[in-house]
Amino acid sequence: MLIILFFLTGALVAGAFWWRERRIRRRMEQQFDLQGGKASIELHTIQTQMNPHFIYNSLNAIHSFVLSSSTDLASSYLTRFSRLMRMTMEHSSREWITLEEDLETLDLYLQLESLRFEGQFDYDIHMLPNSPPPSVLIPPFLIQPYVQNAIWNRLLQREEGKGFIRIEVGRNNEGMYVRLEDNGVARHSAFHQHQQKTPAIAVAGERLHWINHRYHTHANITTGHQYDEHHQRTGTYTLIRLPDVRYDEVMHEERNFK
Repeated sequence: MLIILFFLTGALVAGAFWWRERRIRRRMEQQFDLQGGKASIELHTIQTQMNPHFIYNSLNAIHSFVLSSSTDLASSYLTRFSRLMRMTMEHSSREWITLEEDLETLDLYLQLESLRFEGQFDYDIHMLPNSPPPSVLIPPFLIQPYVQNAIWNRLLQREEGKGFIRIEVGRNNEGMYVRLEDNGVARHSAFHQHQQKTPAIAVAGERLHWINHRYHTHANITTGHQYDEHHQRTGTYTLIRLPDVRYDEVMHEERNFK
């Protein structure tokens, strides 16, 4: 009986160690997969943010300013363009940045686009009274792709009148949110086609999926059309709901992954 009991105890202990090792290995594999996914998303983020067409067109705009003897304007444009490229490179290696940093990058991007398209649209970035503090952390490169999509595929397609895009930042019981509104062309088929096929928007969706999986949050993005009192389409809105992730939570997760 003692021998049988000894072997049973040994088998239970060995089984417990085997099960514990299996769980640790599975945990490490999951972390490796997540980190690999993160690296892939960061690479795609750089590729989509530093869009070759945007870079090429920006350099053409600078060249045009120089040829038209508008050297001061060319110098200003080049300075902003360089800052935007530097900030894009810096943010692409970070999982979180402050809201202030993200809005600064977004404002710089909008300045360049407005200047390049010679004032075909105006914009406004508005912090609502209930908005989160500028130091709150958010994932980078979530807002800009939707702003770019609104400019290129809706505002610049207007046949008459000036385009306008409004960006509101606020907070409610579910967390912070960013709402984009524009008065661009609101064709239903074109809207959905461009939203689905834009590479930068696909990457933004991947980042949200990765963050929701890692932090057990429910960040999401919804889009739709705006209507007037006569039920005529007047534009498009995009609502980006982001989680309230605190700095200590981010540091805790980083330690677990190391």
